[in-house]
Amino acid sequence: MTKEYYQKTKVAMILCSCFFAYGTYWSDWAFDYYLLWANPADHPEAVSRAALYYTAQNDIPNILKYIPLANLFIGAMGFSAGLANMTESNALFDGASIILLLFAVSTYATSVKPALLTISESKNNDDILASLKNIAAAHFITVMAITGIICLQLAHLFVMKKSSKSEKKAEAKEKVEAAASKKTD
Repeated sequence: MTKEYYQKTKVAMILCSCFFAYGTYWSDWAFDYYLLWANPADHPEAVSRAALYYTAQNDIPNILKYIPLANLFIGAMGFSAGLANMTESNALFDGASIILLLFAVSTYATSVKPALLTISESKNNDDILASLKNIAAAHFITVMAITGIICLQLAHLFVMKKSSKSEKKAEAKEKVEAAASKKTD
């Protein structure tokens, strides 16, 4: 198996992980949109719907709460495979992607998790609304970080293909020159 094959597999693992996360946040967008971008007067039931949704999400069985960890593990394996190669481009693209991943995970841990607890435990409507807006903003930030990871990985794939083509051209040119020098000898 070639080095290029492993790189493509690594990028595929990372992209699968990112698109799974996109799907997760896409389902939340139905509630987040009205909290961030819509006029609350036009949608008075948006806050109660979002509070009900996130309360139910907080009360799911524990086994379902670990599914995103499997997704994170797939992405981590892809990053590990890329960093194990230790080329300059892997260090650049995968290193920047890991920083974005850590940023997204820390945003989730510091904003979404505490806000979910506040929504399920608080009776104060202002606290609930603030927590809902924090969740919506954190989801938006996380999606932007995931978009950055996807762009970096696709750029890495493009750079790999471009350098692979130039290496093949150089090898072919060397073979032609070697064959020509043998004929003249």
